[in-house]
Amino acid sequence: MIRDAMVYVPVWLALLGWFTGSLARFCDRGEPQSKAGRIYRASWFIGSLMIVLHILASYGLVHDWSHQAAIEATAEESERVTGIRAGWGVYVNFAFATIWLAYSIAMIVQRFRMEAVDGFVFWFTAAIVFFATVVFETGLVRFSSIAGFFCLGIAWLRLPRSDRDPHLGSSRSGS
Repeated sequence: MIRDAMVYVPVWLALLGWFTGSLARFCDRGEPQSKAGRIYRASWFIGSLMIVLHILASYGLVHDWSHQAAIEATAEESERVTGIRAGWGVYVNFAFATIWLAYSIAMIVQRFRMEAVDGFVFWFTAAIVFFATVVFETGLVRFSSIAGFFCLGIAWLRLPRSDRDPHLGSSRSGS
């Protein structure tokens, strides 16, 4: 029971951080040090730390620090869900955690989001979160994530057209 809590609670908190920060991202109007911008940066930073904790707990408590065991478990799960045996999803998880954490740290240090990479990081992490929660998960996690993506879609649609860039991100660089 403690093992499960150490593996699953961090990933649930990571999801909460990702969705909270992402919603704040769309609510931010670009004012320097806006409340929405601070929520975006803080939520994403905490969420990214939680995903790293989840990966470490999974490696240590589930896979006994065996990279091969993690690849095999990922391949089995991928085959179960998609019919394609793909252990490389482990590396996608590493890229996801690394990019999210690095960008979150950069936003905290800089005290604003970086227009040049913000859209890429947001949509890359959105794709990973979507596949991890809506495609690969079931039950409460899946339905909560669908609701979260629905809310993000509404927030994005409420942005004035001038605040949307051609890459589906926000063109505002402040916060």
